[in-house]
Amino acid sequence: MFSYFAYGSNMDPDQMAERCPDARGLGAARLPGYRLAFTRFSPRRQCGVADVVRDDDSEVWGVLYELSDADLRTLDLFEGFVGVGQKNGYDRISVVVHDARGQSVEALTYVVPPGAKRPEAECVTSSDYLCHLIEGARYWKLPEAYREMLGGLEP
Repeated sequence: MFSYFAYGSNMDPDQMAERCPDARGLGAARLPGYRLAFTRFSPRRQCGVADVVRDDDSEVWGVLYELSDADLRTLDLFEGFVGVGQKNGYDRISVVVHDARGQSVEALTYVVPPGAKRPEAECVTSSDYLCHLIEGARYWKLPEAYREMLGGLEP
């Protein structure tokens, strides 16, 4: 089993249930030292999609899941992770998040590869994509201030 930190559309419990039926949501978690950004354009979604970018003064809230081997392989396909050193849509990395009890948990997450061509400015996302983030944040009861921040993002 693997711990996985979702901060983008995979926070949406309905999307995760479709993609990873064995996944078990463990609740809200926060990733210190990063900020939420939209640095990648998704050809499939036709909009900017979420990334986490190093920022010592920020934190990103999301959802901690427990994944089976099969679900991790499926998630790799959805996130465009082919393998270490490959040309990936997202790289899969290990981070330390803090769960609702304040416990440190090592978890996998996906980030835009450092060598990927990033736009000069963040990509414009869509209201459909933002709905996944907002629904997930509401469902998992992320902090009100973070939910308000997500609700204030403009597509």
